[in-house]
Amino acid sequence: MSAVENVFVGTDAPLRQVADEWLDPLLALEPIPDGLDSQEEIGLRCQALDADGWLMILVRRNGYAEVNPEPDDVQAFDAYPTEIAIRYRAEDELAQQRQARLVFDRLVATRPDVPMLLVHDLDILVAAHLPAAGTQYFPDNVTVDAPDQDQWRPWGHG
Repeated sequence: MSAVENVFVGTDAPLRQVADEWLDPLLALEPIPDGLDSQEEIGLRCQALDADGWLMILVRRNGYAEVNPEPDDVQAFDAYPTEIAIRYRAEDELAQQRQARLVFDRLVATRPDVPMLLVHDLDILVAAHLPAAGTQYFPDNVTVDAPDQDQWRPWGHG
């Protein structure tokens, strides 16, 4: 399985703070053995939330964002500085999506003051949360790309 689920977070907080203070209390994280642990990327894992197996969590700066994109290059996650990438080790993409939604929902519940996006494989916008507006779940065919911005722009951040 090569798909990944992404939670983009509207915070400039240090990555270690996001991992230790935001995610660890929700997920009981542990370091990935011989995994990434630097100022640029932190690799973690936890037991899946409602299934067997492990979730692999990578906390890093959003390297996909463009600062001043051309109108045709804008993406929903451009204004979100932090990325939490989520993979489920089982060969079940639907289970991975379910696990990521559970993580997203828990983050929103504990950090309702922080804008967030849930994205499938850097392509499909699953959900958006804005502090003043709440949380919106999108139909399956809404992408993060410019052609769909009329659907996600009201849920954009920044």
